[in-house]
Amino acid sequence: MKLSEAILLGSTVVAPKARGQYFSESQSGCALGMAAIARGCEYGPKRLAIPTRDRRAVGTEEIWGDWVMREVVRPCDCWRLRVPYEMRIKDVIAHIFDRHVVTKKNWTLEQLAAWVQTVEPAEEIVAPHEGVFDRPGFMAQIEERQRELQEWQTVMQAFEAKHSAKRRRGPAA
Repeated sequence: MKLSEAILLGSTVVAPKARGQYFSESQSGCALGMAAIARGCEYGPKRLAIPTRDRRAVGTEEIWGDWVMREVVRPCDCWRLRVPYEMRIKDVIAHIFDRHVVTKKNWTLEQLAAWVQTVEPAEEIVAPHEGVFDRPGFMAQIEERQRELQEWQTVMQAFEAKHSAKRRRGPAA
């Protein structure tokens, strides 16, 4: 499976959330976390001895291959003094997701995946986690996580609707 495909597949079970690959308590994360979950990866304890520059996209090359370490010109027009003009592919993905998909909302996840498709190898590179989708029950687990996410979103919407209605009415007399 290619990274661009995994981002979209992972987005069906991982809710979007900026500033981290994966947050297990909320089953949310960034594009790289979505892709890793779709690939069958699991997240363990955080490694604190990792340099700040690498912390945001740590381990991505172990899953997808060294091509994500290649430097490319980023596809956005962010201020050059704030964000380097050329960045590693995995850092570009993290930046576009955090800044443009989640915060500014001037990119969609589909547009990000389409950009990734332009820089990923034409042929799939076999990574250490290959074949994880063949294990028994994996697709059933994905479907179950989709149902759980949908149920959680329904609960959150009901909660928000209830509390926004109370704010409109004002305090009880």
